[in-house]
Amino acid sequence: MAMVVAAHAGVALLLTASRALPTTSPQSPLMVEVITAEVPMLPGPKAIDITPPKPKPVVRQERVTHAQDVPMLEAKALQPASLPPTQTPPAPVQAAPAAHAVPVASAPASPRFDADYLDNAKPVYPPISRREREQGKVLLHVYVEASGAAGKVELGTGSGYERLDKAALAAVSRWRFVPARQGSEAMAAWVTVPIIFSLKD
Repeated sequence: MAMVVAAHAGVALLLTASRALPTTSPQSPLMVEVITAEVPMLPGPKAIDITPPKPKPVVRQERVTHAQDVPMLEAKALQPASLPPTQTPPAPVQAAPAAHAVPVASAPASPRFDADYLDNAKPVYPPISRREREQGKVLLHVYVEASGAAGKVELGTGSGYERLDKAALAAVSRWRFVPARQGSEAMAAWVTVPIIFSLKD
């Protein structure tokens, strides 16, 4: 810009000086050479490029999973299931040496009074008790000797009438019994004998 202004100022001065000189005497023509300075182009506003930009190629990026981003579960050692203790089979039992057989005593058989061959007489029903309508049941405890005879006869449960109880005691005292036995051996033992007095008989 300074060069352009200086060039214009020089031209203006030359024109002013040529006018002031007297025209009486002809002078040789003045040669003025105008130097055209190259005016540099000022930078103006840049034109806006409205061309749409080319789309950038999409680059697929593989998703990298970092180990630290994935929650890790704590692995627990599996405990083996508790198993029942192995049972060792018992050792075979050795047979004991044969021992001498010991005879086992069998329970003694009780005395009997119901045998048909004994032919025991029934107690006599007192006549007064019949007239008085007395009846009942008498239980007697009899100690039978090994011989089969009645050693003792005791009143266990009375009938409620003395005449009936005495009649039962008198009859059973004369009875014969089958004695108790231990194996083949006769033995003495107690037996209970029921006597029933009934008016229906």
